[in-house]
Amino acid sequence: MDGPHSDPQSGLGALPTDEVARLKAELEAARQEQETFLRAVSHDLRAPVRHILAYGRLARETVAESNADPEALQFLDTIAQAGQQLGSMIDGLIQLGRIGSAPVLPGPLDLGPALHKAMAAALAAAAAAPQKTAAATADWPGSVQWDLPSADACPMVWADAGWLHDVLLALLDNALKFSRGAQPPRIVVQAQKQGEQHIAITVQDNGAGFAAAQAGQLFQVFQRLHPVSQFDGLGLGLARCRRLVTRMGGTIDISAVPQQGCTVRVVLPAVCD
Repeated sequence: MDGPHSDPQSGLGALPTDEVARLKAELEAARQEQETFLRAVSHDLRAPVRHILAYGRLARETVAESNADPEALQFLDTIAQAGQQLGSMIDGLIQLGRIGSAPVLPGPLDLGPALHKAMAAALAAAAAAPQKTAAATADWPGSVQWDLPSADACPMVWADAGWLHDVLLALLDNALKFSRGAQPPRIVVQAQKQGEQHIAITVQDNGAGFAAAQAGQLFQVFQRLHPVSQFDGLGLGLARCRRLVTRMGGTIDISAVPQQGCTVRVVLPAVCD
């Protein structure tokens, strides 16, 4: 079984040898420069965040011991939460930046087991997440109605195994998160051949949805359509998914109807017989 060639240097064969060597050297230098920049950003931005969190904890302990106004403790808790969120945003940006220079390791993958593995991971994460409201159902996420193809009924896809898992997990995490208020929550996953060269994977939920005109915003960094108080998240998940899918030679798009749900569609190369 063969798949499409995913090496970005595969089109260099028609160039003179010395030109190919020069371009490869420039590419490697650019990758090294980017990695140096990301390491510097990681260190220099994380340091003040650590200081904010550390001194914030000390300040809270001091205020608590002095029996100060409880409102002061709430202010300090808000500072701590904001510092933790900033740290998570920095981590997310660094991960996003490294996708462009990370090696892609594509190969033939059985999509059925990959879907079921991602579903199990998403359910485990949802079960372990703290409940934000008193109205949260005790049987969550067991109340979700799933419609997935059986593990042996899916086509083969040409993709990087780790990246595909990350994409599927992110999409199922989102479907769970935004369908939690539905009665009952329902998630439908399909995987079908699209012509001879592509596989289309769709993840559909019956959750909060959004206005169709806002769809393009969701693939941008830190873009959210719902308040954090209603749905957790940094607004990086779909931006990361798009970069991963694009580097694997695929496409991703999203559509929705307010209060009726959302559908995400990923198209990836198929495995040629």
